[in-house]
Amino acid sequence: MKFNLNLENINYIKIVYSDSAGVGHYAKVAIKRLGEKEIFACMKYEKELQISIPQEVSISFACDNALYTAKTTLKMVENDDPYIFFTLKTPDEIEYRQNREYFRVKMNEDVILSFSGTVLPCKIHDISANGISLKLDKEMQIPESVMLDILLTPKNIKTRAKYIRTDKEDGILKASFTFVNISEQSRDLISQKCIQKQLQDKRKTLM
Repeated sequence: MKFNLNLENINYIKIVYSDSAGVGHYAKVAIKRLGEKEIFACMKYEKELQISIPQEVSISFACDNALYTAKTTLKMVENDDPYIFFTLKTPDEIEYRQNREYFRVKMNEDVILSFSGTVLPCKIHDISANGISLKLDKEMQIPESVMLDILLTPKNIKTRAKYIRTDKEDGILKASFTFVNISEQSRDLISQKCIQKQLQDKRKTLM
């Protein structure tokens, strides 16, 4: 569909890019100005971004009731503490993605599942910024409220989670959970890990 979003419709955007070493990352940024030809956006400076420009990137527009995605060009990045500024080409077309901001990615990282005095080491089956499913060795009674210690690099994430169900997928027994009151920082870290894994998997299919 033709790009027709207005500045007041957009809460924030996510830019999926590769750094100078070819590693995938994303930046969650606020739009400062939206023009017919260019988008100007910024984020808080935490460390200098090393990005080769110009670069073709994927961009997501998070609105109140929908998510839109597009391909465009990242034209400029300016590291100017306390902010980092981005200039992108305004895309001609966008794609509507209802309720797809939190896509799931298969991983095999370690998680500690805790509930009612039980501490159980598990492996991730798949994960998104909204929830997780864990591989189980056997059927078990799991209460609605549990604690998860997700052992990601460079930072572990501890969060309360709500148990949804246990089922089998391709012969794998897995328990599904949604995160409860997870911090935005932790959610962003999981999103970045998902993007990195997705890019790694894509490179493997091209080899």
